[in-house]
Parts: sequence; structure tokens; C-alpha cells
Amino acid sequence: MLNIDDVELFIHVGYPKTATTWMQTHVYEEVPSLLQIGNKYKLSDWGLHLVAAHDLDFDPQLVVQRVLKIVAQSKQRKVVISWEHLLGDSAFNSDGLVRIANRLKQCFPNAKVIFYIREQLSLIKSLYAQYVQEGGTWKLEDFLSLDYPYRVGFNLVYLDYFKVASLYCELFGHSNVYIQTYERLKQAPENEIERLFQWMQIASDRPFSAISTEHKNVSLSRQTLGFLRLLNYIIPSRFNSLGSKRFTRQPRSRFYIRKYLQEYIDPYIIRRIFTSSTIHIDSETQRGIHTQFAKSNMLMQSHFNLPLAQQGYLLHEENIND
Repeated sequence: MLNIDDVELFIHVGYPKTATTWMQTHVYEEVPSLLQIGNKYKLSDWGLHLVAAHDLDFDPQLVVQRVLKIVAQSKQRKVVISWEHLLGDSAFNSDGLVRIANRLKQCFPNAKVIFYIREQLSLIKSLYAQYVQEGGTWKLEDFLSLDYPYRVGFNLVYLDYFKVASLYCELFGHSNVYIQTYERLKQAPENEIERLFQWMQIASDRPFSAISTEHKNVSLSRQTLGFLRLLNYIIPSRFNSLGSKRFTRQPRSRFYIRKYLQEYIDPYIIRRIFTSSTIHIDSETQRGIHTQFAKSNMLMQSHFNLPLAQQGYLLHEENIND
């Protein structure tokens, strides 16, 4: 009978907006010796149980047995579970981050962990855009400043990479945690994937230079996001309770609205009218964000040998520009 110790397991936990979906589609899926348990399983019974079950109801064996059942149906024993929600839901203060990390350790004590980080201001803008595209109605400054008892909102500790990295290193061991930057992956995907595979001890004769890095999911302009944010007041989503229960996730209409805005309105109208279309964070907010993360980034650079200074991460408060 297959045991979890018979499986060499890797867990790619995120971060979101660091090409995780691209990795699932163009990297992990293309390696014959690797079994990916990713997108089609993330809302399965065991996936939801892992991230959402109440602490009093959580059953590690349910998760382990479901995963082993999937592995048993294949010939591979080298497995990657990839789902950025394993770091918690960023739009709900990522309050499950520590709980899920501990549950992963309970279920898969010998696993190895992969995650990519991204310069914080850039990632905040991307996460906020995603929040609006999924139905959010708060303005950016409100979204960043919501406190208890609001569940919706963004907690900056989510992007304190040194705290998150230290948590996973403490649980799984420093040598079992692979950390790299999204910027490096984006700049030289073939070199970075080769480096990752060496760490995973995966042999692949695929020419990584042939991997398509076309970015089809172009971010909406701030003007279009503003329009969509207002529209969200009347379109059901997981952030409001309009309509029946079946509309509390993503109604299909939202997909078509976003697609139309993304492919026609944004490129042919909005971006030709407005010279500046990127999401704006005022200088005072930027200064506060930079101050919070400068020390963490310095620690990440020194402890994990990451080239953060060369890739635009703020390491010293005096480098902040208005």
C-alpha cells in the first residue's frame, strides 16, 4: 500500500502574481517524470478541507489519503502540489497563512517547499487589481487600511517575506525551502527553471528557451479598474451577497465583462486617452510600505542570497523617492 513516505513531494505555495499559473501550465505539466496536482484539484474536497476546514474539524488523514489516491493512479512518485492560495487569501487579510503552513507540515512532514517573491509595491498593485476583478468595491487606500472587524482587506505582514520564509524554514528545514524572485524568473525563465529543476533533482531535456512567456493576462488600467469597481456594486461576487448563493463566486458574466474591457476598451480607448494608466499609490503610503519592508528585504537578501538590490526591492528607507 502506498505511503506518503514513498512520495517525493514538493509544495509550490505562491506567491500569487509571480507566474504560478504559468509554471503550472508551461513547466510542471510538461515534465513526464513529475506529477502535478494543481489547478483541477484546488477546489476539490481535500483542497477545500486543507485551506478552509475549521480547526476543530481538520483531519490531516483525509488530505493525505486523497493525495495518495491521485498519486496511486499514476506511475510518478515525484509530485508537486501547486496552489498560491496555500499562503492564504490576500483579499481576506491572509489570515490562514500560518494555519495552512502548519497543516501542510501535519499532512506532508517531509515535503519540500517552493515559493517566489515579488517587489512589494508591484505585488500590492497586482493583488489589488485582482481584488477588483473578482468583485471588490473598496478603493485602494481603503483596502490597505481596513482593520478588524472587517474581514476583507489587505494585511501588509503577508508580504513580510522574511517572516513567511522563516516560518516555512522552521517547519520544513532551511535546505528544504526554495526561494527565488519573480523578477529573475521573468527576466531569464530558462535559466531559472533549470536552476529550480537542479534543486528538485529533475532531469529534463526540454529546451527551456522554447518556453512561451507571452503575458496574455494584461493588467487593466487604473481608469478601467475604477469603472469596474463601481460596476461591482451591482454584480454578484464573493465580496457581496447580491443574488442567489450560486452567484457568490464568479458569475460567467464577470469573465466576459473583464475580457471585453481587457481586449477592447483598455487598449484602444483608455490607454490612448490617458498618458498615465497604472495604479497609483501616494508617496506617504509608499513611504510607510517601504519602511515596513526595508529590514525584511535586507534579511531576505543576506539569509537567502537573493539579488534584491539589483531587482528594485527597497532595502534602505533613505532610497524612497516621491
